[in-house]
Amino acid sequence: MELTGLKDYAVLVESLTKKFGRVTAVDDLNLKVKRGEIFGLLGSDGAGKTTTLQMLCGILAPSSGLMFVDNFNVEVEPDGVRSAIGYMSQDFTLYLDMTVEENIDFMADLRGVPEADRQRQKERLLLFSRMEPFRHRRAAELSGGMKKKLALSCALIHLPSVLILDEPTTAVDPLSRTELWKILYEFIDQGITVIISTPYMDEAERCHRVALMQEGKVIACDTPANLKKQIKRKVCTIKTDMINRACRVLRDELSTPVQIYGDCIRLFLDTPEKDLAIIEAGLIARGIMVEDYFETTPTMDDVFVSLLQEQDKQRPKKDWVPFACPGESGGSSIAVFSLIKKFGNFTAVNDVNFEVARGTVFGLLGPNGAGKTTVIKILCGLTPPTSGRAEVGGFDIATNPRQVKKSIGYMSQLFSLYPDLTVGQNLDFYGSVYGLGGKEKRKKKDWVVDFAGLQGKEKYLTSELAGGWKQKLALGCAIMHQPAVLFLDEPTSGVDPIARLEFWDIIYRLSEEGITTIVTTHFMDEAERCNIIGLMNGGNLVALGTPHQLKQDLAVDFYEIEAPPPVLESSRRLAELAFVRQTTLFGDKIHILTDKQDNELSLEHLLAAGIMVEKINRIQPSMEDVFIYHVLDDREQ
Repeated sequence: MELTGLKDYAVLVESLTKKFGRVTAVDDLNLKVKRGEIFGLLGSDGAGKTTTLQMLCGILAPSSGLMFVDNFNVEVEPDGVRSAIGYMSQDFTLYLDMTVEENIDFMADLRGVPEADRQRQKERLLLFSRMEPFRHRRAAELSGGMKKKLALSCALIHLPSVLILDEPTTAVDPLSRTELWKILYEFIDQGITVIISTPYMDEAERCHRVALMQEGKVIACDTPANLKKQIKRKVCTIKTDMINRACRVLRDELSTPVQIYGDCIRLFLDTPEKDLAIIEAGLIARGIMVEDYFETTPTMDDVFVSLLQEQDKQRPKKDWVPFACPGESGGSSIAVFSLIKKFGNFTAVNDVNFEVARGTVFGLLGPNGAGKTTVIKILCGLTPPTSGRAEVGGFDIATNPRQVKKSIGYMSQLFSLYPDLTVGQNLDFYGSVYGLGGKEKRKKKDWVVDFAGLQGKEKYLTSELAGGWKQKLALGCAIMHQPAVLFLDEPTSGVDPIARLEFWDIIYRLSEEGITTIVTTHFMDEAERCNIIGLMNGGNLVALGTPHQLKQDLAVDFYEIEAPPPVLESSRRLAELAFVRQTTLFGDKIHILTDKQDNELSLEHLLAAGIMVEKINRIQPSMEDVFIYHVLDDREQ
């Protein structure tokens, strides 16, 4: 490697490989990360992201290859690398018995930060992270989002040249995630380079460039905008009020693979201008009216799916195994009336009312402490409400708790399988827990193995399964007794987009056959797939509707702006305008939220205000925008 090229890059990697026995975790990796950029490593669990970052930090030694960080050879000059980097691992690296300030001071001592510099930098970090009011609070008493911001502050206390973050926003709600990204952009403006890993495609939009990893290899590397241009087929959307039936027809009769996003159907087409008309005619001929159809702007999830689909063409396609959902068709599976739950003087759930129709996929969203978990516990019969009532599967939770528990299935985010049991043993265990008899248990076990595509894997230890297989096995265990209502807690966290599509295909097949699904999640790409969304904040239900309705009903407008460097300065200037409520950086672009205007905001308006802008486009809000708007609006009220 020519050392003369090092000064242009914060990180330079050539032919990097890491093997663990026979397993190749990172395979011939080559990366060039420019100074002052946010570089994203995207991929599912097991793609090689964490192994790559740990090699860059000097935690793991490579099997072969070269690495340079801030001009230091990682293997030859470890002390130089340690002084140049800040590192935030997936797991919390905080001392929970120490206060916020004590944690920062301790890290400053370890890094040898002089007292004068330490005080100035600490105050600045507390200000940026909005942690100053909590400086004397113990870390154990912080929320998940606040712990992440404290860990980030600890990683930045010595002003590193390169900041390496391993999935820093996992299990953090969108509001806390936005605040964390604001801190990153403040330091990018000072010349720090950020390398960040994430399994979530929507975060790629905030990076200047991203590398998509799969099975230890980089399968694509470019800016988000350029990666979207690489999609060979067009992404299209169809709207109909007969969404489940339309999906069955498209999939089974018109041989068109589809995905459901809220109240819309998404599909990839070669020639939309011709194909959409043919699809509409086919649906109308079968009595399904199409409200609208149009091309859609692709997402980073679409990019990853299009890249992986070529690799997955050999994957065998499964025939669907019917699900025999109990109960009558139509009506409500869940009904909540004036639900209140208090813990002493604290009101966790405040007069919540909603109904969920049979066969609906219902998303329950909200920041940490919003009351989501308490509502789920009440609906599952795990804790009684202080007042109000609720029905699940047609049974009152107060008068028929046993029937309620028989009517539900639950799949947690963290623990739902025994890793040291085989696939078959896990299914046997859950069948026994649900009280299934020998003959019925064997029948249901075979049914789960069939629909999850686990034939031949019955004797595999669960710990040996890939993430996608584990998720489908966990889902199968949760529905062995064929419940009327299914609760899912961040069900596809960490799996790749192809496995996620297969998982959600199963959820919507179950929806077609009458099972109602309640999804609790922090991640907005998951929320987009729900038919109906309920958004909670401070114990209140602050919004309820389809994803499309919630976006349309916002009393604000959204714009994407391109400005010359420094972009952060333009963002600050925009935030000072009276009609601008919020600005957010997305790579080298700025998203702004404004009050509703009689006339659309134009380039001329901003130039007249003295802000240098190159381009402005009105854009549709994302579910993250919806989330943040309602949470902040509720707090203001």
